Amino acid sequence: MLQRFFQRLLPRRDSSNECVGNDFVGYEVLLDFIRKRSLHRLEGDLVEIGSFMGGGTAKLARFARRHGKRVFAIDVFDPGADTTATEDGVRMCDIYQAFLEGRSQLEVYRETTRGLDNIVTITEDSKVVSFPKEQRFVFGFIDGNHRPDYVRNDFNLIWSNLVADGALGFHDYNFGLPEVTRCINDLMAEHTDEIGEVREIETQHIVLLVRK
Repeated sequence: MLQRFFQRLLPRRDSSNECVGNDFVGYEVLLDFIRKRSLHRLEGDLVEIGSFMGGGTAKLARFARRHGKRVFAIDVFDPGADTTATEDGVRMCDIYQAFLEGRSQLEVYRETTRGLDNIVTITEDSKVVSFPKEQRFVFGFIDGNHRPDYVRNDFNLIWSNLVADGALGFHDYNFGLPEVTRCINDLMAEHTDEIGEVREIETQHIVLLVRK
């Protein structure tokens, strides 16, 4: 079962044929959305919950640095913490540990993001993280612990500080984790009056919510 799941997550190559290894999400899709919507022109920073090995974090940070913005990266950096299982019975923690191959997740992340001084790394469980009201975000992305209580917590953590016309994305939407999808659908229904647009990127299993 783990092997079948891996086949859907194998490292891809970008346009220069460079292996993007630990960017399983496809952050180029997110960056393309940010550019097309000119989110970098809004006042605020970027935030990511669930950085794993830092490949996506580094891409966000390089883009954000060109526009004088920071990236807040929140991760507990414990690859065994998320025991959520897919429909195939594969636990997320087993996937993470297999890709790390015995390496320290935090050490790999630090090496991947080395030299990017606009990253604010928060090595905490997202449930104990909070931001002051004056901290504004133009873009957020959630790919942390896949338990529904975490999905809901992470949404609330970012949404309350997201600026008008800013966007919040979720990974693993309609992709082997039905409880995640149900929770996201519930959140969209509960906040429908605050959402101006919903954009699903089916090929990357991402859904993006644009705030009114």
